[in-house]
Amino acid sequence: MKKILTLAVVMLAMLTLVACGQGTQDTLKVVEKFSAKDIGTWTGSVTSDESAFGTATYNAEGDFTVVKVGAESWGGVESPTVKLDLTKQTYVAIRIKEVNDAFKWTVKFVPDNPLEGHEWGLYVFEDNGMKWNKFVMADINAQFGQDIIDAYNGKIEGKFWIWAVGAADAQVEVLSFTIFQGELS
Repeated sequence: MKKILTLAVVMLAMLTLVACGQGTQDTLKVVEKFSAKDIGTWTGSVTSDESAFGTATYNAEGDFTVVKVGAESWGGVESPTVKLDLTKQTYVAIRIKEVNDAFKWTVKFVPDNPLEGHEWGLYVFEDNGMKWNKFVMADINAQFGQDIIDAYNGKIEGKFWIWAVGAADAQVEVLSFTIFQGELS
């Protein structure tokens, strides 16, 4: 009888721990994911002076998109409009296949209705040369800061820009771009 009672108490304790653990853990969830093929459909980024720069060319054989600067030797492409809910913890990740050592790339978020000073966007990833099939992830809430989040009431609609930089023929090969929400544990 003692064995049955002990087993029952242990089982009850295990069930309690499992039930409590499941209700408190917030997981990281994909909000939106752009594949290389999706990114290949993005158009030249339209800057605040209404110029469009850059091209995206999907390479089906390698399943990546090449983002190139425009004729003015700078620029890239922009995503369709996305909605960021920064009242929740938000992250973005980009996966880069390759970038020539002489080139770099950057990602910005450009609000559709920018406040003064935000017309050229907010940096997500500043100019860097990360490459070789690596993921790079940024905490958008920390990157933008609470002042910017509050200025937009926690919710911003806009476009992500992926730009190649560093030379007139700069380009970067992109595999994916993903927006996540939740907590990293």
